[in-house]
Amino acid sequence: MMSTEESKEATESHFVPIGTSCLSIDMAFVKSHLGVFEAVVIILSLVCCICSAPGSNIACDIAYGSNYAFYKFVVGSAFLTYLINYLIFAIKFDEKWCMKFVPWLVWHFVVAAIFTFLYLIASIGMVSKTCGQAGYAAAAVTGFTTTVVFGFGTYFLLLMLREDHAPSDNKFLNMLGVPRRSDTSTSPEYDSETFPDTKY
Repeated sequence: MMSTEESKEATESHFVPIGTSCLSIDMAFVKSHLGVFEAVVIILSLVCCICSAPGSNIACDIAYGSNYAFYKFVVGSAFLTYLINYLIFAIKFDEKWCMKFVPWLVWHFVVAAIFTFLYLIASIGMVSKTCGQAGYAAAAVTGFTTTVVFGFGTYFLLLMLREDHAPSDNKFLNMLGVPRRSDTSTSPEYDSETFPDTKY
């Protein structure tokens, strides 16, 4: 059995300090499936943003500006959301700022499901109106790639939610497959053979 000092050293070895500051990076999160998924989403969203920016054409922007604007809105929102999310967990702000009241498993799943749907719509809008611009075509392909990554991430987050979430009476969580909390307040049935007859 490990002593207290050995267990403290083992937990501290997962953290890499950032310079001379009091912050450190949680390498366990960075190497986890969730950390890798969020890093891939951040990189792909940045690539989508870069691909859609130089393809601008005034005639195309006048005709199909709403498609391009929605695509850029989805890409920018996903990039910022996942960058902030990644920083919260990589630097352990969720523990330092007492953010334990947030249901993070549900948060990760819902956000991934929403962005899967939004990326699919934005990519369809982008591919339907590329206007002969290679940048828009590349943005559409990268958008569909990101949609597939989000789809796989949403599926694995659903499995993680079903496995790791505590049993609940929440109907939304039960619909997703989280086990229902069993009612433990019921009293056991009386068996007359186990208790001898008494005068009471």
